[in-house]
Amino acid sequence: MGVECCLGPPARYGSRLRDAAGAPGGAAARRRAAEAGACFGIPALTALHAVQGFGGVQGRTVLVAGGAGAVGHYAVQFARLLGAGRVLATVSSEAKAELARQAGAEAAIDYRREDVAARVRALTQDRGVDRVIEVDAAANARLDTEIVAKAGDIVVYGSGAPEFAVPFFPMISRNLTLRCFMVYHLADDDRASAEATLARLLAQGRLVHNVAERLPLSEIVRAHELVESGRAAGNVVLSVGA
Repeated sequence: MGVECCLGPPARYGSRLRDAAGAPGGAAARRRAAEAGACFGIPALTALHAVQGFGGVQGRTVLVAGGAGAVGHYAVQFARLLGAGRVLATVSSEAKAELARQAGAEAAIDYRREDVAARVRALTQDRGVDRVIEVDAAANARLDTEIVAKAGDIVVYGSGAPEFAVPFFPMISRNLTLRCFMVYHLADDDRASAEATLARLLAQGRLVHNVAERLPLSEIVRAHELVESGRAAGNVVLSVGA
């Protein structure tokens, strides 16, 4: 079957998924398990730490930016499964909105067609959300400060540019917290906690693994172009070997 990877390291959790999900030993089931396992090391653990870390989301209102993406789709699921009071998402099309809603988002806001800040205010009775899980800080930093409630936080795992401006006065006047992390650099305790939660949810069969494209390693350039363009609604998985 070869090794599956999600534009990153080889699958670390493929065998754990097969065991937890009770997948039969057929080739098709093994391939599905390997494809899902390829997405755990970076997308799933990133999403899980963004939701579970920094005090978690129990009873809180969460907005996931890019709720149909590789990380965002998992983040919507984790927020719902780990006790968020409400889960909202932003998306770029109706097809992606449907994916986010299926994952557990109460509302999916099309940022290309809607005023996100106005929609969030309407959905939260002008209160705002307690946490934003942000895929592109450079594009959305100002918007995020407009939609986060007092004493809320913005958890950033990505940015479309190496530098971005932070709207300082809106943040300090409402006691907002900006948190940035990279999954490669998690503390040992944080990584162990995320892995334990992921294993538990896998064993319970509660996760949907959204693989948007399956490509051979020879098409890695096309795979990166799909990811960078935003056309892929989910993970792009590469098969390494026959």
